[in-house]
Amino acid sequence: MSFTLRLQQLPLFRALHSRDYRWFWLGRLAASATMQMSVVAQGWLVYALTGSGFALGWVGSFGALSTLLISPYAGVMSDRLERRHILSVTRAGMIVNMAAITLLIVTGRIQVWHLAVSGMLGGALGAFMMPAQNALLADLVDRSTLLNAVSLTAVGMGLMGIFGASGAGLMIDGFGVWSVYALIAVLYVIALYTVIQLPLTGVRQGPRRSIGREIVSGLEYIKREPRLLGVISLSLARVLLAMPYGTLLPQYADKIMGLGASGLGLLASASGIGGLIAALGVAALGDFKKKGRLLLIAGMLMAVGLIVLSLTRSLVVAFILLIMVGMGNNAGMVANQTLVQTYCEDEYRGRVMSTYTMLWGLTPLGTIPAGALADHFGVPAVFAGQGVLLLIIFMLVWFKISALRTLE
Repeated sequence: MSFTLRLQQLPLFRALHSRDYRWFWLGRLAASATMQMSVVAQGWLVYALTGSGFALGWVGSFGALSTLLISPYAGVMSDRLERRHILSVTRAGMIVNMAAITLLIVTGRIQVWHLAVSGMLGGALGAFMMPAQNALLADLVDRSTLLNAVSLTAVGMGLMGIFGASGAGLMIDGFGVWSVYALIAVLYVIALYTVIQLPLTGVRQGPRRSIGREIVSGLEYIKREPRLLGVISLSLARVLLAMPYGTLLPQYADKIMGLGASGLGLLASASGIGGLIAALGVAALGDFKKKGRLLLIAGMLMAVGLIVLSLTRSLVVAFILLIMVGMGNNAGMVANQTLVQTYCEDEYRGRVMSTYTMLWGLTPLGTIPAGALADHFGVPAVFAGQGVLLLIIFMLVWFKISALRTLE
């Protein structure tokens, strides 16, 4: 028996029994690598050009803004169009986007506004890509395997968080930042190839209304489903109060730790290690019932990690704490996505997942103030404030809203 077949028979990897999921997983692996590499490369390049934490916040906000504006429309399209086609077009667009940035860097013409425009285009493409690929996953596996499939996808993201982030830092120091963007373009070519291998899942049938009405009906559906509304609201808290830490890592690495690009990549990879540990742990749980508790514990773990991170100046301790933050982030993401997929009706899946994606478009509400505050009060003060607020929210939900804590 081959190693691959033995691997697939383990409970931890049972979603890999599906040939279609294996192609899907490989595509997400390549796409996750591009995401982690671009976070390090863009953060390093923006900070190298400006030296400003505020610039780190506002440049990143362009991608988030386009995601926010386009996600509702993209969700309707995900319910109306063939999802494989959506992924093919968006990944092809990302190839062009990354190749253009590579050319600008190589020719010495790169400016901060180029990165803002590239981020806006990437955010727009991502607004279509994310709900389509998240909804497509539910088409490729059955409900009993869904948690394992989401967890294995998160395992891949964790692996790429380690190798993508640390590799990007080493490539910047060794070859220049252009090499990172060039490799990102190549990885999107691989991601596009994996999409072509997936089956057509068919266009959803149902009454066709105006796009505006479809968007409203999706929001109304979430409003009348308190479980979905609660889970998505907790995700919003994580987006606003926890995720800005990644935007501030370049400034933290430089000002607090005195590190260059390789050091930045090392710190960023710590979150990937934590994410990998969490994803493997959740995948091993199988069809774990207490997903609501997992969601809340993950949020509190992330909050405590940020609070303690604000107090240390030791690289080793900071690395360990960022592993802890990554564990909370990935475990929370897996629980969040699984709960949304579980409690969402197929008819509304694309629109609900687009609302989930749209939350990432609200990140400027967290990153821009965080960047401005970091310039005035320092990154540690921002980490501490975000962690305290996040901890208060998740503890209140734990003790006051049992309906969310007991979700299965």
